[in-house]
Amino acid sequence: MDKWFNNNNFAKILALAVSLLLWFMIHLDEVPTTPTISTGTTNKVVERTVPVQPYGLDSNSYVLTSLSTDEVRLEIKGQRSMLTSIFTNDDYKVLVDLSQVKDGSNTLPLVPDLPSGVEVVSMEPSMVTVNVEKLGTKSFDVNIVSEGEPSAGYSAGTPVVEPSGPVKVTLPEGQLDAVAKVQGSVSVKDAKDDVTQKKVKLQAYDAEGKVIENAIVTPETVEVRIPVRQPYTTVPLRIKYSGQLPEGMVLSTVEPSVKEVSVYGTEDALAGIQSYDQVTLDLTQFDEPGTSTVNVDLTPPPGFEKIEPSSIQLKVTVSPYDELQETTKVFPNVPITLTGAGNGLEGTLVTPKSSGLNITLKGSSTMLEGLSSDDIKLTADLAGLAVGTHEIKLEADLPRFAKLDESSVDLSATVKISEKADDTTVAPGEDPNDEGTVGPDPSPAEVENGDTETAPGEEETESNTDNQEQSQQGNTNRGNSNNSGSSNSGSNP
Repeated sequence: MDKWFNNNNFAKILALAVSLLLWFMIHLDEVPTTPTISTGTTNKVVERTVPVQPYGLDSNSYVLTSLSTDEVRLEIKGQRSMLTSIFTNDDYKVLVDLSQVKDGSNTLPLVPDLPSGVEVVSMEPSMVTVNVEKLGTKSFDVNIVSEGEPSAGYSAGTPVVEPSGPVKVTLPEGQLDAVAKVQGSVSVKDAKDDVTQKKVKLQAYDAEGKVIENAIVTPETVEVRIPVRQPYTTVPLRIKYSGQLPEGMVLSTVEPSVKEVSVYGTEDALAGIQSYDQVTLDLTQFDEPGTSTVNVDLTPPPGFEKIEPSSIQLKVTVSPYDELQETTKVFPNVPITLTGAGNGLEGTLVTPKSSGLNITLKGSSTMLEGLSSDDIKLTADLAGLAVGTHEIKLEADLPRFAKLDESSVDLSATVKISEKADDTTVAPGEDPNDEGTVGPDPSPAEVENGDTETAPGEEETESNTDNQEQSQQGNTNRGNSNNSGSSNSGSNP
C-alpha cells in the first residue's frame, strides 16, 4: 500500500477522481429535478357487463313488466391509473329514465353514468325497449286457513281478523281478474286455548291455488285470533224456585241477565241436554215488596267441563198481591206422563188422542211470558189400578208464580191398563187371541165404541165394575191433592 502512494501516477489518478466527485456533489443541487409523467390515455373494455338501472317510474300508476336488455357492454377510455386501480366495475352504470313512459311499449335511450375522467368509446346496445302496464286495484275479503288440528276434544272456531275490512290487491290491470282470493294461514296444531298471531302474511292466489308473486297486498299483514274451544251447545236458562214468599206477596218478575248459556263437554253429553236448570232462586230471602238483584254463580252440569257465563244476575221484583196485574196464557198440547203402573202392567193413553192437553195458566204477565209448555208437568198416577180402562184425574206441577185458570181446573185423561205383552212371534195363520199369544192393542176408536174383547161371563163384568169403583176412589183422592201439587216448584225460562 505504501508503495502505491509513493507512486506519482497513482497519486495523480486519485486526485483527479476526488476532484470529479467534489464537482458533481457541488453542481448536483443546482440542476432541477424534472419528474417523468405519463400523460397518455388508454382504452379499456370493461370486463364485466354493466347492468341497466331504470329510474323515475311512477310506481303508483305503472309497473315495469320487461326490458329488452338488462345489461350492456361498454368500451371506455381514460387514464390508466383511473381505469385500473381507482374505480371498480361497480362504479360504472347505465341508466334509463322511465319518468315519461306510457302504458305499453316504449323505446328509450340508455345513458351511461361513469366516474369523472372516464369517457365512453362505445356502448352496445345504446337503446332499450321498455314495457310498462297500468296498475289496477281491487278489494278482497281476507280468508284465514287453520293449519293442523287442535288437541283432542277441542275445535277451532271462526278466525277473527284485525283490521276486519277488505284488503286491496294491486296488479297490472290485465292480471287482476286472475286473483281468486287473498289468504293467510295460522297453525292451531295441538292448541287448547285461543291462538293469536300479530302478523299473518297475506298473499293473493289464483283459481288453481297458486301464489301470484307480483301482487301487492295492502295491508301486507293482519292480526288473527282463532278461538279454540271444546265442543259446546247453547241452551235456554231455566230457573227453579224454593221456599215461600211472605203472606200477601207474590213474585212479579224475574229477569236474568242472560236467557241462554253455553255448556262445554263431550258430544254424547251435548246431545242429551235440552236446557240448563241448575239455578234455584230462594224466595225466603225476600221479606218485603220491591226490586232487588241477586248474583248467582253457575256450575257446569254433571258430565260437562265448563259453562259460560260462569255467573249471572237475577233482577227480582216482588209485589203485594193486590197490586199484581194478573193475566192468562194458553200453553198448547202439554204432554201427559203416565206413572205408577203395577208390576206386569202398562198404561196406554186413550184420550186425549194427541197425548197432550191445552192448559191455561193465570199469573203475572211478565212471568207467564217466559214460560213454555215444557215448564208444565201433567201426570197420570196409575198406582193401584187394575187391568181395564180408567178415567184419571191429572196432577199438574206448575211454577210457584202461576196457577191453573178456572177453565183448566178439571184435568183428566182416559187410560187403558193392560198386561205387558211378551215378546213372542205369531206364526202365520195362528190365532193371535189364543192363550199364550198377544194380539194387537185395540185402537182408540175401538175403545170408544166398546169394541174391546173381554173374557166371557159375568166375572169380567164384575171385575170391570170393581175396577171402575177403585178408579173413581183413586181419582177422588188424587183430585183432592191436585191443588197442592199445582203449587210445587216448577221451572221458569
